[in-house]
Amino acid sequence: MIGDLIESFKNRLDDNISKSIKENDKKLSEISLNIEVIEEITSHINNDTQIILKEIIHDLISGLYSGLQALYRNAYISLRSGIELSLTYVYFLDHNYEYLFWKQDKYDVKWSVLENENIGVLNKKYLALFCEDEFENLFSLCRKVYRDCSQFVHGKYEYMYTVKHQIINYDKNTLMEFLNMFYDLTNVIIAFLLIRHSNLNLGIDETYKKIIEKNLKRLQLTNTLEKVKGYWE
Repeated sequence: MIGDLIESFKNRLDDNISKSIKENDKKLSEISLNIEVIEEITSHINNDTQIILKEIIHDLISGLYSGLQALYRNAYISLRSGIELSLTYVYFLDHNYEYLFWKQDKYDVKWSVLENENIGVLNKKYLALFCEDEFENLFSLCRKVYRDCSQFVHGKYEYMYTVKHQIINYDKNTLMEFLNMFYDLTNVIIAFLLIRHSNLNLGIDETYKKIIEKNLKRLQLTNTLEKVKGYWE
C-alpha cells in the first residue's frame, strides 16, 4: 500500500518537473547562470567560513528542485535559509568570536541582528568599508525576499499550499512567482559577495562578467561594479 502511494507521488512530481522545465526554460536559464556565478565566486574564496557558502548553494539547488516539483512551500523555506545564511556569512567574516561559538552551537544567529542598520550587515557604514555605494535598493530587495519567504515558513493561512491547491500539481503562475523570487535572491547573494570581496581576483569568462554587470546595475551598485571590474583578469 505505502509503496504504491510513494510510486504515485513520485510519478506526479516527475510530471511536475517536466512541465516546469518545458514552460519556463528562459527564466530557469537566467537562474542557472546566477547559481554558476555564485559557485564561481565561492571557488575563489579561501577562508574557514567558505563552508557557509557551500551550504547556501545546497539550499539554492534544493529550493529549485522543490519548486520544479511543485512543492512550493518547501521551496520557499529553502530560499529563506539561503538569504539568512548569505547575511550570516558576511556577518561572521568580521565577527570571528561569534563564529567560533556558532560552530560549537553556543551562538544563535538572529535576523534582527543581521538586518540591524547599526550593528548588522544591512549597515551602510559597514559596507562602505569595502565599497562606497548606494545600498538602498539592495537592502530593500533583501528585506523583501526575507519577508515574503517568511510568510511561507510560518505557515500564514493565505500562503499555505493546500489553501490554493488541493493536490500537488504544477501551476505556472505559482512557479513563476517563485522563480522571480529565486532570481532576486541570487542577485542579492551575488551583490553581497562582490561588495564584501570587491578586491577578489576573478578569472571569469565574458558570460559571467555580463551577468555580474547586469545584476549590479539593476541594484544601482555602480561603484561596486567599477571596483570589481578593476580586479577582473
